[in-house]
Amino acid sequence: MKLILRNGYPFPYPSNLSEKEQEQIANDAGDYEIALLGVRHFEWLHTVTVEFRSLYHYQQALETTGWRDWDASRWILEATTSAADGYDHPAIIVRDKAYCGFILMEDA
Repeated sequence: MKLILRNGYPFPYPSNLSEKEQEQIANDAGDYEIALLGVRHFEWLHTVTVEFRSLYHYQQALETTGWRDWDASRWILEATTSAADGYDHPAIIVRDKAYCGFILMEDA
């Protein structure tokens, strides 16, 4: 499977922006998307964890996201989240972007 993170906003979100600057960020958010390949399991309970099918996929995701190692022996990462940066649920953080949308789907 793959985990697609969509609609990336700056993280942390800049303060004191004009309405025009905020609109520009919202318009640009759709241009930011990341796909993490080789996902075996996705769980959102008290934290978000993502397990990968192989060491290769785990290492690619670790390098891309900078997420914390949850269990390296099972190739699981813990995603960084921020309740303040999401809409009705916390955003998933990847480096300098807060992603408000996610899709988990089969690899094509």
